[in-house]
Amino acid sequence: MGNENLLDDFTEYIENLCRKHVLIKHSAEKKHFVRLDNDELLQEGKANIYYPVVTMEKLTVSYTSQPDNFRKSRHVELMFLDHIRDAGDFNNIENVWTKMEAVAEDFIKKIRVDKRNLPFLKSLVMDNAELDYVENIKAHLWGVLLSFDINLPFDNCLDPDRFE
Repeated sequence: MGNENLLDDFTEYIENLCRKHVLIKHSAEKKHFVRLDNDELLQEGKANIYYPVVTMEKLTVSYTSQPDNFRKSRHVELMFLDHIRDAGDFNNIENVWTKMEAVAEDFIKKIRVDKRNLPFLKSLVMDNAELDYVENIKAHLWGVLLSFDINLPFDNCLDPDRFE
């Protein structure tokens, strides 16, 4: 992982966490991680997704200005979902919510530990992370949505070769 594209580094990092987590167990053969905005399996309608699944749901960028400083921030949303056959099994739904919340918290803890050793994570802000319960009754999916921001470096100097 290099510094040339922090978003690619971060996406690869999250995918690796999905490989290493004992409940998720993502692999090339059994896909438990999906980046929803560019996953070719989803775009082709051939999704072979295994549960539980972690999805990278939303990647928006905002630019804020402070005196003599322009900041770039990327908002990230990760969903931790599991499938339940019976939408009326409320005990099972509650168990899935509890389990997915625990997995999301495992990711938060691991990211906080890894911030010390991985340069591209140093700008990650977890102080304002938010966790919401989610459900998609038609798809029989329940879980949690973890939202947080990554503050990115923004070079305020214009490269004169960028305009003719």
